[in-house]
Amino acid sequence: MPRFALFIAYDGTAFAGWWRQKDRRTVAGEIDRAFARLGERGAEAVGASRTDAGVHAKGQVAHVDLKRAWQPLALANALARQLPADVSCYGVAAVADDWHAVHLVRSKNYRYVLDVGDCPDPFIAARFSWRVAKRPTLADLRSAAALVPGSRDWRAFRRRGDHRDDTRCRVLRCTWTARERYLICSISATGFIYRLARSLVGGMLGVATGALEWGDWRAALDGETTEASRQQAPALGLCLHHINYPSEPEWVEPGSS
Repeated sequence: MPRFALFIAYDGTAFAGWWRQKDRRTVAGEIDRAFARLGERGAEAVGASRTDAGVHAKGQVAHVDLKRAWQPLALANALARQLPADVSCYGVAAVADDWHAVHLVRSKNYRYVLDVGDCPDPFIAARFSWRVAKRPTLADLRSAAALVPGSRDWRAFRRRGDHRDDTRCRVLRCTWTARERYLICSISATGFIYRLARSLVGGMLGVATGALEWGDWRAALDGETTEASRQQAPALGLCLHHINYPSEPEWVEPGSS
């Protein structure tokens, strides 16, 4: 069965997450239904990241095994017609039978957006950013972020529902930037335990606004459960931005020739 990589984006607002769930609308479920309408019933896309309910993606990657030897352009155009308005397939690539969207990942990048304008942005704030009650200083956010990178055991940030045995991973970069009315956190890591990105944003915001102690933040990063490790930013501000592979698939965009 020929294998294809898919480059996917979605507005996660109305989804119960990426992975299939009985009687709940999910991103993978919508992609499965699109393939069924194309005569590929039984095709199940495997996503590089199992984004949670309400989390968005601009750079999700998946692989799928199909019955037909589609031309990538034909498949990209067909999916563009079949997917719902809140899911897009930006590209399709033919890949080797052993190419795996999960196992080959080198790193993932998530971005989180805070709306700190004087009044809410009615177009963005309700769906794609967290409107915080107290504006943090960018300098304090950056100081908190500077402590995050490194290989460590993230057990203090473990959340209910995370069943993995190994809670170690390496955060490569954690930065904050200001862009007009927004403060944007970018976190890159070799992997993320369940809700780690949201937990880190919540902890950084807490210490940057003075709601939490810096000592608690440092202790949490060292593996101790503290009030700083219990924080969690809401899902709506988080977006899976990019998946890094040893070599990028040769994407064919819909409509291209």
